[in-house]
Amino acid sequence: MIVALLAACLLAGCGSQPSRVGSAALVGDQAIPVSTVEQRFDAVVRDRPRLREQLEQQGREDDLARQIAAFTVRQKLADVAAGRQNLHVSEQEVTEWVQQQGGPEAATEGTIFTPAEVRSVARSLLLMRELGSKHLSNTSVVFDYTSATSRAEAKRKAQRMARGPEQAAELIREDKADGGSAGSGRELSAANSPSFAARTPLFAAEPGTVLAFPGPGQRSAGQWLVARITERHTGNGEGQSDTPSLGRQGAQLTQAFGARLLGLTAQRVGVELSPRYGVWDPLELTAAPEKGQTTGFRIPEGSSLS
Repeated sequence: MIVALLAACLLAGCGSQPSRVGSAALVGDQAIPVSTVEQRFDAVVRDRPRLREQLEQQGREDDLARQIAAFTVRQKLADVAAGRQNLHVSEQEVTEWVQQQGGPEAATEGTIFTPAEVRSVARSLLLMRELGSKHLSNTSVVFDYTSATSRAEAKRKAQRMARGPEQAAELIREDKADGGSAGSGRELSAANSPSFAARTPLFAAEPGTVLAFPGPGQRSAGQWLVARITERHTGNGEGQSDTPSLGRQGAQLTQAFGARLLGLTAQRVGVELSPRYGVWDPLELTAAPEKGQTTGFRIPEGSSLS
């Protein structure tokens, strides 16, 4: 019986998935060990005794752990995206970046990392810049949209739009008839508004995905956008570099846009965060203490929210 069960398990691929036991997060088929996050946490509080005192006094040790876990996930996503798109960052580029920041200590001052980690962090940030540089000038999306004035209303509308194009169209008609802000076939190009592109998740979602998120500075109230991506276009990015018109802000904007695009990689491969660090926020690509504190909703086509 045991032999038969083992054989069946092997045929079914048992053991081929990363283990949740001892994992801070799963990124696709790759696990991030809890020990990795714990080592980073211990290193930063050991390096900055005053920070430890402040965290303990304010009861915010969990906040730091969540930040470290989230950035570690983004690092893994950057590696996955780089591997899929043949992006590379040389050791010389990493060295130059660190020097531009004034050295390891200056580069990590006021951050959640220690000087010993600066090259690892620099490499990830530079990969995000490469990703953004490759796609900022050639990515556009078309989407249908409506609005909401609360998180609960945004969630209801997002769930309805996620049922399919017919339901989305019906909702938009109803909201427009009621005088609400709604429409269909809206097209946006990242190159036309790089600053906006770097701040929104609209460019980092598969067609059919519904996104719901508040406007800038309105996380708990105000106006929410509920959008269903109908088309997403992007070139191969060959021969692309930082868009000249971005000027001095070019590197920052392309890095920020590349970081946003990791949301698309996360949607494609899947991210699962250990409950010890809260829940994964699929829009801001960070960790939130609980479901009700994520920045919004992302519902892939054919899925639903619990």
